[in-house]
Amino acid sequence: MAIRDRLVQKVQTPALPIPRPGPLKHYLDDLNNILRLFFNLLANIVNTVFGELGGRFIDVPNALYFSTVDQPIAVVNTGQPVTFNQTYLESGFSINGVGNSQITAAYAGVYNFQFTTQIASTSASSKTVYIWIARNGVDLGYTAKNFVLQGSSDVNEATWNFNLDLTAGEYVEMIWSSDGIDAALNSEAATSPHPGVASAVVTINFISALPETRPTPP
Repeated sequence: MAIRDRLVQKVQTPALPIPRPGPLKHYLDDLNNILRLFFNLLANIVNTVFGELGGRFIDVPNALYFSTVDQPIAVVNTGQPVTFNQTYLESGFSINGVGNSQITAAYAGVYNFQFTTQIASTSASSKTVYIWIARNGVDLGYTAKNFVLQGSSDVNEATWNFNLDLTAGEYVEMIWSSDGIDAALNSEAATSPHPGVASAVVTINFISALPETRPTPP
């Protein structure tokens, strides 16, 4: 497909008719002037948005949440939600639920989530940590990842990048579990020469409108 076939055509202002002499000429002159100003303004706005770098004028849903506290495992082999206590960006989203774990969309769409967490071991024993995605409190099939921690002070960074369809009011949670009690999502205070380390970070960006038929999770 040629590039020109993928571009939105520029808006052209209409050629308004020139009023003919008669009783309505003054009225039509004024009307045409008003319409000409309106169409010029409309064309300029549309052509700017669809022109080079026009996306910078578009406000789309996005958010960034993070946590500055340790999140220890409470009960072994039991899923618990990752929580976020800080908001850096928030447009079209809100964070709710116990401990601020539920990331709720205000508008329907397909969204890209990028999730990062730092898992730490606090004992010498080996332990396996699982992390997965839940939507509206329901675990999504085949979304789990496992990470093995070896020994005391072992740290493993878990990263995630996924697209997910949401209707307005639906929410997403990141859930994790461990087969050993001595595991935590670890934060670190700022210490020279590095800034603080978040125990968990999630960013969300709008991708597209929902498909006509929503996919069924496995």
